[in-house]
Amino acid sequence: MANVVVELVASEPVRVIRATYSVLAFDAEGRLDPDRFENQQFALVESAVAPVIASSANESHPPVVDATARFIAQGGQWIPSPALARAINEAALGQRQYARL
Repeated sequence: MANVVVELVASEPVRVIRATYSVLAFDAEGRLDPDRFENQQFALVESAVAPVIASSANESHPPVVDATARFIAQGGQWIPSPALARAINEAALGQRQYARL
């Protein structure tokens, strides 16, 4: 899945502000597994917030890091090839034709 945030000027797309890419899991019947996706999204937030919380703690020893959230979050992300990322951005900006489902 690609989430693309596009800036609009006068209702026209002008630039891609941000793009994120996620892996969606499906069950044996072909239905989206929303629990797995939700767990990956929560883990992504946790892995982003954890360093901020750790740096604000006043401890004399280095903290022990639980990397569980980081691994769960990584399982839900992917990085497209430069050509595919360009095609996604062009489609989001209306510069490329694509099949609509």
